[in-house]
Parts: sequence; C-alpha cells; structure tokens
Amino acid sequence: MGFLDVLLGWVLYLHPALGIMVISLIVSLIITLAIRVFTDQSLMKDLRAELKELQAEMKELKNNPKKMSKINDRFMETNMKYMSQSMRPTLFTFIPIILVFGWLQAHIAYYPILPEEPFRLSAEFIDEARGKVSLILPEGLTLLEGDLDKEILHKEVEWVLSGGTGEYEVELLYQDKAYKKDILITNQSTYAQPEKSFKKKVLFFSSNDQHGLNFIRLSNDKILPFIDVPVIKDIPWVGSWGWFGTYFLFSLFFSMSLRKLFKIH
Repeated sequence: MGFLDVLLGWVLYLHPALGIMVISLIVSLIITLAIRVFTDQSLMKDLRAELKELQAEMKELKNNPKKMSKINDRFMETNMKYMSQSMRPTLFTFIPIILVFGWLQAHIAYYPILPEEPFRLSAEFIDEARGKVSLILPEGLTLLEGDLDKEILHKEVEWVLSGGTGEYEVELLYQDKAYKKDILITNQSTYAQPEKSFKKKVLFFSSNDQHGLNFIRLSNDKILPFIDVPVIKDIPWVGSWGWFGTYFLFSLFFSMSLRKLFKIH
C-alpha cells in the first residue's frame, strides 16, 4: 500500500482524531460523489417517494391482509429497484474503502515500538499447557529481565525486550515446535501487528493449537483518538474507541451532511 503512504502519510503528523476525521471526510466525499455520478437521482427521488406512499398505505390496511399483501408486493418490487440503484456506486468504491481501512489498521490502530525502549512479548497458552518454553532472539534484540527459558505456570509467559531500529523475527520453542512472530521497531507510525494467533481456523470457527499455544502478543499501546479530547473523552464508551469507532462516528456525520449538501436521495 505504498501509494496510500504517499496519499495519506501526511495525516500521521496530525493528532489521531484529527487525522481520522480528515480521512473520513475524504472517503465520505468520494462516496457521495460516486452516488451522485452513478445513480439516477431523479429516479431515486421518485422511488423514495413511492416507498413512503406504500408504507403509509400498508399502515392504513393493517386490518385488511388481502389488500395489504398486494401493497407489500409493490413495496418489495419498488424497494428492489431502489436498492439496485443504491448498489451501483458500491462497485466503484468498495475496493478503495477496504484499502483505506487496511492502511488505517496498519498505521493508526497502535503506537509503534520505539528504538531502545523496553517492550513486552508474551505468549498465551491453553489452561492445561505445562512445561518449558524458550525464546530465541535475533541479533539486535536484547533480553532485559529474567531468562530466555521459562516454565509455563499460569497460562501466560512474558519477556521484556528492547532493540534498535529494524525488523526482527523471534521464535518460541515449545514441545519441539517453533512459533515465529515479526517485530518492527521504528520511530515511524507503523508496526507489526501486535497479536499473532496460532489457533486453527475452519471457516468461521477456531480451535486451539494442538500443542496449546493460543497467541503471541507485543505490548504496543492501542491508539485511543478521543482519550485526550476535551468533552468527548468523558462521553461513555467514546473515549475508549479505537480508529474504527472514531472513523464510523465522523463518517456518519460527514455522510449525512454531504448527502444533504449535494441533495442525494
């Protein structure tokens, strides 16, 4: 996603809430313009008006199931036409939006691990896991506390590390099996994903790794865009939102405002 770094990288120098607000405004504007260009707004207006009329008729005919059924059929047909028109812009905006979401997840979800600053690497096992787990460090990473070999006593094992700027790969050895995790140490607003799952996934279900390791996690702090914004930080739940909740809030506001501004039906 190097082209998105060029297009959006400058927002990383802004406060996280402001940066996400700018991106949500840009995306909302693109979506609004796509709706205006790729839909017949005159037809959309007529269809919406017809849907409202049919809804009103169905309310009046709630005690007459036979007539209400006919009106409902018309309502469904009209609604399908409306949805067909509404879906057209999605064909042109879906992939760009997914790419932007991926970029946000890679840059504004967590703070980076900074050079020479201590950070934690932890391994979480199933409750029944026992025995010794060993951490193998590449050149450039240093163990600050304890030993590289540790006994699993309470489901989770943790090491405190530090290192210079660079990309690293550590290995955990447990029951003759190696588990790898990438680590990125940098002053830039980017990071290796803090959590790597070793649960086996089948369709929408997951099961524990046969040897008992669930996750390897890094201690990157989560970015909470509203955590230091006056008034908003005190609103229940909102202060603890990450990038997605923040984006959704701004996107909802901008989408409604731009639709009204451009008279989108």
